[in-house]
Amino acid sequence: MRKIFLQIGATRDGQNPYCAVAKREGYFTVLAEMGDFVDYQSLSFTLPFDLIVRLDRPENPWDVLQACLRAGLLEHPQVVLAGFEAYNVSAGRVREMLAGPDAGPGFIPPDKYAQRMALRKAWPRFPQPEFRFFASPLSIRDAREALLYPCVIKPVDGGGGLGIWLVEQASQLDTVINKLVDTMNYGGRGFSGFIVESWLCGDEYSLQGVVDNGHAVALTCCQKVIEHHSDQDGSISFYESGHVAMAAQQLPASFTSLMSFCCETFGYRQGAFHIDFIVVNGEPHFLEMGFRLSGMGVVNLVEEVTGINWAEIAFHIEAGRGMPELHFCQAAQVVGRLRLRQPLQYRQAEQWIAQQQRGQLLPPLNLPALDVSPRSSLYADLTRHAGILATFRLPGNSRDDVLATFHQILDVTSFATRGDLLCAE
Repeated sequence: MRKIFLQIGATRDGQNPYCAVAKREGYFTVLAEMGDFVDYQSLSFTLPFDLIVRLDRPENPWDVLQACLRAGLLEHPQVVLAGFEAYNVSAGRVREMLAGPDAGPGFIPPDKYAQRMALRKAWPRFPQPEFRFFASPLSIRDAREALLYPCVIKPVDGGGGLGIWLVEQASQLDTVINKLVDTMNYGGRGFSGFIVESWLCGDEYSLQGVVDNGHAVALTCCQKVIEHHSDQDGSISFYESGHVAMAAQQLPASFTSLMSFCCETFGYRQGAFHIDFIVVNGEPHFLEMGFRLSGMGVVNLVEEVTGINWAEIAFHIEAGRGMPELHFCQAAQVVGRLRLRQPLQYRQAEQWIAQQQRGQLLPPLNLPALDVSPRSSLYADLTRHAGILATFRLPGNSRDDVLATFHQILDVTSFATRGDLLCAE
């Protein structure tokens, strides 16, 4: 009997770490993804899977299983994982259906609103931004007088920063709402709701780790680099442009507590995770938890600063082999990666590397920036993941030094100098 690994959704950063692990372990590897997106990625590189199953809706678990059967995959996969955040729930449902009713309910990742509500009801309570749920953009507009400004609007089931806007004052709300009405989720589908939360000024972080049988272990702690982009109409969106990673062997107690509390509160007992939070006045405030490997090449950062293959550990846990003994082996104290979207940023990084004789510019995936309708199944991917000129990789001995260099590169285009509200990262 063949060992089969099924990945639902392709990664958006071109990395395929689960597939590489599965192939080394002797699995027959299968990718279930939208045909349009498979064709789009194939313009730049060859997907490494043994079988690619094309379907219109990878977010629907029934469609995934039916498409696999139509493709001639008659055996059940032993390991099912999501390659992208938008398909995490689908992967959970497929695992649950394959396990059968006797196995009991499986873990289904909660969306951003469900996470916030679970933490609000749990004790002890971890701080988080004040928030409200809205079913549609128009209902947010109807509540304009009840909102507290500045605020951030974000979809509860988006990914990659899609549909996240900062609204400084009520006069900007209509412009943002009009944009949200025209914004489609990945795959050309709608959003299932929105959170409007109080805007917080602080440093943003992300913990990368694994949990096995309820025991959570952090591998790295990344400080994020966030770009604020102002459109011509004054509306402000966010890009998560970079990460500066350090091994997580000596985390602050508050970070460790947040990690353990999230896994316990959400009932997440098995697999990879990353937890996003913002530190305000020295205290971490929860933002969201992702029940998967991080994107944007963070898998590489984890291995560079720990010597640990994050995907391999997570895959072994999902395959029922448990968590092996972890051996942290630091090749570098700190490593950062910054995605460059503007020619001025690219030239500034190129000049900095030539002057300092440090760092390198990693080539992009060269995904073409096609002109498609906002209703296209590819629209979200093209607006969030295409158009990257290069990734600036910089190792160092100090997180602050790497961050300072990254902000120097970004400041050349004056993204973060709009006034008092956009505080220093």
